[in-house]
Amino acid sequence: MRIEDLAKCDTIIERAAEIVKSGGVIVYPTDTSYGLACDPRIPEALERLMAVKRRDRRTGVPLLFNDLKQCEMYHNFGSLERVIVRIFWPGLLTLIVDARPDVPEHITADRSTIAIRVPNHVIPRGIAQKIGGPIVGTSANRSGGQTPFDVTVALNQLGEEVDLYIDGGPSQSTDSSTVIGVEGTGKDEPLNIKVYREGQLSISKLSESLKVDSDALSTWSSRFVYTDM
Repeated sequence: MRIEDLAKCDTIIERAAEIVKSGGVIVYPTDTSYGLACDPRIPEALERLMAVKRRDRRTGVPLLFNDLKQCEMYHNFGSLERVIVRIFWPGLLTLIVDARPDVPEHITADRSTIAIRVPNHVIPRGIAQKIGGPIVGTSANRSGGQTPFDVTVALNQLGEEVDLYIDGGPSQSTDSSTVIGVEGTGKDEPLNIKVYREGQLSISKLSESLKVDSDALSTWSSRFVYTDM
């Protein structure tokens, strides 16, 4: 399905949500690369998605949400995290956070953390709203394959293993989302920001925005700690 007007894509969102709710797998546009989605709450759908992507199930998957309220079903936000999402969501920033205890193990892949984001794109947010929960936000490529910023790149890699391709044209981004987390430095001490991946949102831009926000300055140490994902 091709999007002709982002302001008039309710039918596409409805169709995609129907497929996802029934356990299907779709490719869809975002504000970064094209994504590969299913309803992560359906274990069989998640297993199928991982098979399509040829990805190790133990690595987990990022989740895209409609809004902050929906995210709060999966994570209890701390003070600095709330500042960060107020500034950068919806947008190009993924957060690594502690999963709530009631998040199913097949979603967390037996990890204590999950990756979450509210994207600045009507399609993934609309689908998440329709199904009443997150959709998987992994890139629509084979594991190790070319990142798809155009639907044809996804189609060439995934072929007929996907139930629906939504063509939103070339992405306005040329890189994936930036991935960060919040790291404690001790009791009652300011928090560090851990950088797992610098993507479309530069760390310099992130830093500039935080350093002029009084709430950020009251909870952040002004320090970035770089680490591997």
